[in-house]
Amino acid sequence: MTINIAGEIRSDALGIVSQLAAQTFSQPDDALNALLAVTQKILGYQTVLISQIDPAKSQLRIHAVLNGDPALTVSPGLQIPLTASPCQRVAGSIQPFEAANMSADPTLATLPACKDLGAKAYVGVPIIVADGSFFGTLVGLDADSKKQSQEHVEWLQVLARLAALEIQRQEIKELVAT
Repeated sequence: MTINIAGEIRSDALGIVSQLAAQTFSQPDDALNALLAVTQKILGYQTVLISQIDPAKSQLRIHAVLNGDPALTVSPGLQIPLTASPCQRVAGSIQPFEAANMSADPTLATLPACKDLGAKAYVGVPIIVADGSFFGTLVGLDADSKKQSQEHVEWLQVLARLAALEIQRQEIKELVAT
């Protein structure tokens, strides 16, 4: 179910994001899974994920994923060349990118997300960590064509910022533990 960003429903999106931001999590992955669940609820996409992108190696790795429908499943930890993903558009511009129907675009239609997984809709925003460096993307994929409102993209950007904070918190915990 997509949260319709209008009137009092807008406050529903604000409410669930506010609840997410106020929570504490004992396990590192719980926070990102909760963030992905909120992202999925706001966007209404079947699959939402966080990618980690290494621009120097032109590689993308699925850092975390929430698959809501077995018809469109992305494997956690999957690694692919960046050029095989629509995330290359986000990585190349450090700007949001949306495709309401990837199969209608000759360049996107040949990518595995569209050709092999059957995804038509894609929306992705950059995840930028505190030092200003690019980590990867927060993404929604769906088997149906979908056009997102600007407000949905803006909510996705807010959630990407929360993801960046959590990813950095996890990295700091790992450094302290070693």
